[in-house]
Amino acid sequence: MGGKRKKRTKIVKVKPKLPKTFECPRCGKIAMTIKIDKVDSGPRTAHIKCGNCGLCTDIDEVRPIDDEANVYGRFLDDYLEGKLEIKDCRESENENHEDEGEDSELPSETN
Repeated sequence: MGGKRKKRTKIVKVKPKLPKTFECPRCGKIAMTIKIDKVDSGPRTAHIKCGNCGLCTDIDEVRPIDDEANVYGRFLDDYLEGKLEIKDCRESENENHEDEGEDSELPSETN
């Protein structure tokens, strides 16, 4: 006589995730990637690179409790204060690609 018993739906709370890419202070695009070296003991190093404009730098002595968002905040503070040594990674990559291209020849077109 009673109806079919309805199952209770679970309420799922979505946990916020930390971003993997960040905004570049030079070009304004969201293209900054941060990679932290995983070392068991001693200071770690973070490599920061913009995929759009080629801004590139390294931050030494990253604490074990710091994640990418904390390193980005530290990078942003140091960048705006002018304390960082900034490299342009695109120039070094272009030099490597030009050296590789000299050895190989392009196929000639036949008509």
